[in-house]
Amino acid sequence: MDSHQFLRRALLLLLAAPLANAAPDLSGIWMLSSMAKEGELRMTERAREIQANYDLLVDDPSLYCEPASTSRVWANPNVRIAFEQADDHVLISYEFYDLRRMIPLGDEDAMPDMPSTRNVAGTYFRKMGSSFGRYENDRLIIETRAHEPGYVRTSRGVPQSENTVTTEELWVDAGTLRLRQTYVDDTLYEIPFVIDYAFQRTGENEMPLYECTDASYDWFEKLNAPSEDEQE
Repeated sequence: MDSHQFLRRALLLLLAAPLANAAPDLSGIWMLSSMAKEGELRMTERAREIQANYDLLVDDPSLYCEPASTSRVWANPNVRIAFEQADDHVLISYEFYDLRRMIPLGDEDAMPDMPSTRNVAGTYFRKMGSSFGRYENDRLIIETRAHEPGYVRTSRGVPQSENTVTTEELWVDAGTLRLRQTYVDDTLYEIPFVIDYAFQRTGENEMPLYECTDASYDWFEKLNAPSEDEQE
């Protein structure tokens, strides 16, 4: 085989080989573009007991400016999410509660002992778990463990526990950021609980501060309070 034939064959092999670990371009600021879509939720008896004892007006961590879970943060409407991609990590900045989530890239050994998420004041949140990530073809895969008990859905008390493992798969499809989040926890779910999200770039260049203060559900109580006629 002469040199020209060798070069031609090498070029053909290179063109035929699939692109490996082509990281998706997540740059920019994104915002939820539609309601999150839930798959089938089949909870265990333990999960149903936790849910039955849940009181939205008392137990929702949002009352104290704390994230209840990663899904609670992803699914919040009208707030911004930004990504910074480096060779060894991905930083996700959430406007909601001014959270900063540092995801090291690598295998399980890259997962930090500390929670991966803190706010700009330096407070860490165990309910967001500890994460590590990797690129697979055109997708970012994030695995998260070591959660503190919290709530996947605060509106109706769907729980997470210290046994919960989540996988987040992110990719860009025709300008839309897609996220599929899968919850696995044999103590709470009979089958994996899957949630799908879609986000659009906002075109903005800066992430504003949320600057949360302790909230309340006074509006909810006022909305459901009896009228003056009913009180008489």
